[in-house]
Amino acid sequence: MDTHRLKYFLRIADEGSMTQAATVLGIAQPALSRQVRMLEQDLGVTLFRRTARGVELTEEGERLRATTAGPLRQLELAVQYIGSPLARVERGLHFGILPTAAPTLAGPLLASLGAAFPRVSFHVTVAGTDQLVEGMLKGAIDTAVINPVTDDRLFCRDLLLEDLVVVGGPESGLSPSHAMTFTELVTRPLVLPSSHTGIGSTVENTALRLKLRIHSRFATDSLPVAIDLIESGLAFGVLPLSACSKEIAADRLCYAPLREPTPTQHLGVAASSQLALPREFAVRIGDILREETARLTASGSWPATFLAEQRWDPNRG
Repeated sequence: MDTHRLKYFLRIADEGSMTQAATVLGIAQPALSRQVRMLEQDLGVTLFRRTARGVELTEEGERLRATTAGPLRQLELAVQYIGSPLARVERGLHFGILPTAAPTLAGPLLASLGAAFPRVSFHVTVAGTDQLVEGMLKGAIDTAVINPVTDDRLFCRDLLLEDLVVVGGPESGLSPSHAMTFTELVTRPLVLPSSHTGIGSTVENTALRLKLRIHSRFATDSLPVAIDLIESGLAFGVLPLSACSKEIAADRLCYAPLREPTPTQHLGVAASSQLALPREFAVRIGDILREETARLTASGSWPATFLAEQRWDPNRG
C-alpha cells in the first residue's frame, strides 16, 4: 500500500476538510480526492462522510487513524534519520514523565524516539515534578515532562495546557453534562498528588483564593493507586481526562467538568542547565517531543491546548 495515501488520509482527518488538507499538502483537491478513493478501494471501506462543514471519519476511518498514525510517524522518522549521524548515537537516555501524562504520551513518544535513534536505550521514570526535578539536578535524569517550576538551574519550555475534571467511581453520579463547582468539590473526600508542585498545589491554591478548606483524605503520586481509591468510592480525584480516559471508557470511572473556576494543568519540557547531551541530539529530542505532543493534541487523542512553539535550544535558559 502506498504510504503517501495514508499520509494524505491522516492529514484530511486532522483538518476535517478536503479543501484545507489539499492546501496544507500543496496538491490539487481533485487529485487528493482521487487518492482517497483509491485508498478506500484498496481497503474495501468508506473512510469519510461529508458534512456541512467538511468531512468526518466513519467508524472504519477512526480505526484506521488509530492504528496507522503512530507506525507511519515512526517509519517517516526511521527513513529521515537512517543516514544521519544522529542515527549512530549510542548511549542511554533517561527520560522523566508525570504520571498523568504517561498514559497518553509515553508510548507514542518512545516509539518515535526509538525510530529516530535506533542505537539509543531508554530509561523512563514516572514520578511527580518534585522527584523529577531532583533527578535532573543530580544528573540522574536527562530531560523530563513536568509542571514548570522557577529554578535558574533548569531551563523549561511550555508544552501544553489541559483542563482538570473531577473524577469519581461508577456509583458517584458524576456526568460530563453536569459540571461541579469548585465549592462543591472541596466538600468531597479527595485523593491528591503528594508532590508540592502540580495538580495538588493547583487545587490547594485555588481553595485558598476562594477561602475554602479542602478535605484531602489521601495523598499519593501513584496514578494507579489514586484510580483504585477513586473507583472503590473512597475518594474523588482531580485529574486531566487524558490520565483516566481508558477507565472512563470502560465505565470504571465517571467524571464531571469543574467550574467557578476551571483549574488547569500546565506541562513543560525541562532539563538541567548542565545537560550532558550532544547539542544536536538534545535539540532533536525536544523537537520530536513537541511534534508528538502536537500530533496527539491535533488528533484529539490528548484533549489539551498545545503551547510549545519555540525551538528547544539547550544552550538557552
